[in-house]
Amino acid sequence: MENTPLYARLMEDARRYNPAEHTRGLLAPYRDVLLLWRAKYMSYEQIAATLTRHGLKVSSAAVGVFCRRAFTKGEILRERQRVENETGPKPVAVTPLLPLTPAATPTILGKRGPKIARDNY
Repeated sequence: MENTPLYARLMEDARRYNPAEHTRGLLAPYRDVLLLWRAKYMSYEQIAATLTRHGLKVSSAAVGVFCRRAFTKGEILRERQRVENETGPKPVAVTPLLPLTPAATPTILGKRGPKIARDNY
């Protein structure tokens, strides 16, 4: 084999590889904190930035993978309900309704309006 030294180095690296060192286990001690942040609608990017500010360097992708594996949607919803019961209901943003005029109706409903007949062809 022509690349015997390369093969030997790669084989040595493969033997020394420890899969436990390369998991999302870094975030496991902070599971409750991450659950609370997700219950408060904090994004993966915001969580990663906050953890990095506190000295725990982690990517948003790693946070996402950990959260999707560690939490069920029901668990996050239960935590949201618990937080709302402690702090009160979350304020709801009120959007004003648009007046329903014949010209605005097709765009609101997502349909095309009637074709207008024209005499000036």
